[in-house]
Amino acid sequence: MQHQKENKPLKKFNAFIRYSSLGFEMMGIIGILTFAGFKIDQWMENHFKGFTLGFMILSVIMAILYGTKNLLKKPEDSKPNLKNKNT
Repeated sequence: MQHQKENKPLKKFNAFIRYSSLGFEMMGIIGILTFAGFKIDQWMENHFKGFTLGFMILSVIMAILYGTKNLLKKPEDSKPNLKNKNT
């Protein structure tokens, strides 16, 4: 019974870390692709920033898909697998 009480705050903390890191990863995806589009527009000297806009929309879609995939994935157990593998 005591072990369950100690494990509950750890699970909450692990969930907090998991979701906050997911947010940073999504921001990274959006930032990198938007920056790439901006640099392509600078390099091509476009007046209409089409690559920036296109890469921004693409990055938001990719980040949403990535975030949804990781939110639906069940968290792995924090306990190591202690089974013997005699191979």
